[in-house]
Formats: sequence, structure tokens, C-alpha cells
Amino acid sequence: MRSTNQTFDNLIEESADLHADAMRETNSGLADVVERTREIRPSGTSDHPSRTSVDPDEERIYRQDRSAALGAGLAASAAVAGAGFVTAMFDWLSSPAAAAGMDVQAAQTAASIENLAIAVYKKAAGLPFMKNIPNPAGATVTAFVTKTVQQHTDHAGAFNAAAKALGGKAQTGVDSVLMSKVVNPALPTLTSPLAVVMFAADLEYVAAQTYAAETAAVSDKTLRGAFSSIMGVENQHRAILLAVAALLKNNLADQIKIPPDAGALPAATAMAAFPDSFLPLNQARPATEGAL
Repeated sequence: MRSTNQTFDNLIEESADLHADAMRETNSGLADVVERTREIRPSGTSDHPSRTSVDPDEERIYRQDRSAALGAGLAASAAVAGAGFVTAMFDWLSSPAAAAGMDVQAAQTAASIENLAIAVYKKAAGLPFMKNIPNPAGATVTAFVTKTVQQHTDHAGAFNAAAKALGGKAQTGVDSVLMSKVVNPALPTLTSPLAVVMFAADLEYVAAQTYAAETAAVSDKTLRGAFSSIMGVENQHRAILLAVAALLKNNLADQIKIPPDAGALPAATAMAAFPDSFLPLNQARPATEGAL
């Protein structure tokens, strides 16, 4: 039971620390990303500044490196994601069209997912039954939502900074496909705090899987580092939400506090926050989905 208490007690603090580390790495690496991309793509076209002239040898190396990364990172997920998904993703990311603007598109798609997460959290926080959650659960959930929205805002800002620095445009909109096919159909079903928490956890899962796929796909190692670091933050958000959901399912809303009463928690709570032995890619969004 001590591990249950320790796990729940430290999740929000660990999330903040992980976010700080991720943003530190992301911000410090942006200049290197831009410089490396300019070396590979030295001059932009007048009609589309993000489409640049590419040295054929550099382009060949660029595509070979990406193919090697995808072969190691995506093919291993075929059993979970399905061979069709992985093959299609691999083929597109390895194509000449993808090579020219992959990093910009990946950054824009990531920003669109972050913008969607912000909108969903704000929408959920405004639902009457979410506003009326009694304390201490209400105060804890409010604090978590406030912190998480700020972290998603930071993530969107970092991804947009990368997209703009690489010659693209900032993505201020949401992932419209994810909104229309996933979020909008789910909204009528969000009729309780448990439903809201589980849906938010699912959305964080989509973000984490997408960033895992993009970590293998983008060309620059520092941009890969940014994706992999922020992926960890999204996984931590999901862990907190799953822990909260486990308490709600067991009618222990009064234990949604920091710290909870260890003796009142079911043993399964500790495991509920971390249900996966590895991160699959079956819900990863295509790198072009949120691109401009």
C-alpha cells in the first residue's frame, strides 16, 4: 500500500518536473533544429517559404536516415497498430514529398493536437457537474486542469516556434479530423466526472502515441528529442487521469487529494495509472493531419 500512496502523491509533482525538463530541452534545441534544416535546405522558394531547394545528396541521406528510423520504430508496432497503418505511414514518410517539409508538418500537427487538448480541457472544466465536484476532489481536479492547460499551451508554443523558425506557419487551429471524428461524437457522452476524466486520458494517449511516431519520423535529432520529451509529459498526464478514474470507479472521490489516505485506497489504484508495458502507435495521428 505504501507504493500506492507514493505513486499518487508524486504524480502531479512529477508531471510538473517532467514538463519543465521537456521545455528546457525543447527550447534549447530549437536553434540547432533551425540551423541544421537551413544547412540541408539552403534557400526557400518565393511561392512557399517552407518548400526549399534541396541538395540531391543531402536529400538522399535525409530519406535514408528517416527510412532507417522508421524501420526500427514503426515496423515494431505492426502487431498493435496493424500492418496497413504502419505500411502507409512508412511509405508516406519516406516519399520525396514528405522529405521536403516533414519537420514543419510534424510540428504543425503537434501544435494542432495541443490546441485541441486545451479546448477540450476548458470545455470539460466548464461543464456544470465538473464545477460542482465537492472538495477535496474539486480543488484537486481544478488545480490539475489549470496546470495541464498551461503545459499544453507551452507545448503548442514550442511546436509553433519550431514550425515558424523552419519556414512554415504557426498552427493556431485544432486538429479538425480528430475534432470531427473523435471529440465531437464523444461530447454527448460526457455526462459524469468519470466519463470526462477517461476521455481526457484517451486524448492524452493519442498525443503521446503521435509524438512517439513523429520521434521516429522527423529528421533532426534535437527535434526528435523535443517530441520524445513532450511525449513523456502527455503520458504523465494520462497516468494522473487514470489514477483519478480508478478512485472515481471505486466511489473514492474523497481520496482525490494530495496526499490521499493510504489505508483507504484499493491496491489496484497504483497499477491503474500505468496499464501499458509499452506505448503502442495504433492511435497515432498522421503527420500531415494538422499541417497547414
